[in-house]
Amino acid sequence: MTEALPKKADPFKSILEALLDTSKVFPPVYLHRFSDLAGADLKSLKDIWEKIPEGRRAALIEDLEDLYDSDTLLSFEEIARVAIADSHPPVRAGAIRLLWDYQGKDLVAVYQLLLERDPDEIVRAQSASILGQYVYLGELGEIPAELHRVIEDTLLQTVESGEVKLVRRRALESLGYSGRDEVIPLIQNAFDSGDFAWIASALFAMGRSTDERWASNVIQMLDHHEAEVQLEAIRAAGMLELVSARKFLLQMVKTGIDDADLRSTVAWSLSQIGGEQVAGALDKLLAMAEDDEETEFIQTAIDNLDFKQGLDNFELMDFSPARHAKFQVSDTPNDSQEDDEEDDEIEFDIDPNDEDEEDDE
Repeated sequence: MTEALPKKADPFKSILEALLDTSKVFPPVYLHRFSDLAGADLKSLKDIWEKIPEGRRAALIEDLEDLYDSDTLLSFEEIARVAIADSHPPVRAGAIRLLWDYQGKDLVAVYQLLLERDPDEIVRAQSASILGQYVYLGELGEIPAELHRVIEDTLLQTVESGEVKLVRRRALESLGYSGRDEVIPLIQNAFDSGDFAWIASALFAMGRSTDERWASNVIQMLDHHEAEVQLEAIRAAGMLELVSARKFLLQMVKTGIDDADLRSTVAWSLSQIGGEQVAGALDKLLAMAEDDEETEFIQTAIDNLDFKQGLDNFELMDFSPARHAKFQVSDTPNDSQEDDEEDDEIEFDIDPNDEDEEDDE
């Protein structure tokens, strides 16, 4: 009689067993298996989820966030849907971040419920932030108008409520995408508050608004002594494509920028503004990059500038008053001309040895 062969072990079952075994480090090689979970594997995960120690659940979600940041072809939507109902606040907050690129309307009610009732302020703040994605979709007409208005109403009520400052700030930032008239005084009041955190959020919302009414507010904060305020002003200048900010940003590059986050923000904003001297400035920033991540980000900014310049050339070839008006950001007379004349004073000399010195380090 032929002896029966042992059944082949279920590979996903082995992964779940590894999750439950806190005596060993969870093997990172297993992380990819949580992408596109479905069927029996998803059911098995749901069955044992709350049995996994909360520290390991939080670490798993954090590791999946890092993995998704490096490979956006992966999809952790299903495990995030499990984690968003977790009993441990860091897991819920991480789940919301994992769902950042998901645009389905079915989760809007979940985010609203978390914003209104979750006991953890970080979770409420994350919920307010992700609802901003739906405000944006509503402005594009990609979700029903009624749902769009309900989301805006929820965020408006949050800003004007007795909520903690962090949650109210995130709600204001999300409303930056909104075209509602009520949003303008809220942004202005935050900007005029004298509170640096609120000023930073106001600038963030100004950038999202794509409304040139905020140009002078943004420009006056470009050299602010508070790092967060300056960073958000520079970011907003790029989002608003403020030509009048270009000379200041070019001068920053010329002088040298010690902080990596600030370098990256300046690089991206310059790529959005475009124009004379910007390509040289981005090359200089690329030579100053301190690690692979920064190098990759600044290279993306260079690619964005190339793309923008290609669009500009296309616009010149296919000029019409209507198309020109669509892409015009600032209608200040001669703003671009005057700025270009000033930019001529700034030159960028890239030392070819800069990268070699970094490699030697």
